Amino acid sequence: MMNGSTLFLDQLTGLPNRACFLDRLSEAADDARAHRRALALLVIDLDNLFLINLEKGRHAGDQALIALAQTLRRSARTNDFVARLGGDQFAMLLPGTSLTTAAQLASAIRSLVGRAHEVHPGFGMIDVCIGVSARPSEDGWRAQDLLDLADLRLTSAKRSRHRPGTPQHVWAGPPDPMDDDDEAQ
Repeated sequence: MMNGSTLFLDQLTGLPNRACFLDRLSEAADDARAHRRALALLVIDLDNLFLINLEKGRHAGDQALIALAQTLRRSARTNDFVARLGGDQFAMLLPGTSLTTAAQLASAIRSLVGRAHEVHPGFGMIDVCIGVSARPSEDGWRAQDLLDLADLRLTSAKRSRHRPGTPQHVWAGPPDPMDDDDEAQ
């Protein structure tokens, strides 16, 4: 019989799983709404996991997921919450963080991920696309709204990779007029 804590962990990466993340997101959104605090979310997608699995084998794909999880864990600040949503998707919940700061953090994470192959030379370069959202200034928003917007922006980031010109691997959209980190207020 499994204890309660293992029900909320992803077995491969050791990160909290989707169910645990959704609980935490709901709590953080309630707190941000009640106290009018900043809250941002990153949804991170490992690019080409299918190709890694196909060309290098499933073990290499697992190693890429583990490397990404380790990079996200190292990038997280004290109050941030990192989880694996499933498959090749991860999330970072960033309490007290504006959209602008979250987009900067996402760009820094993307740079770090590109160097993960140095730590795990068996699977070569990996890359990510990241969708960024933040608590809107209007009342009445829900945790699901924050997740839906990050997912939508992730899709935009993935599509931009295939357009000529300058692809955007991090997609955040314009800042909200009330976009400030809690510490800046």
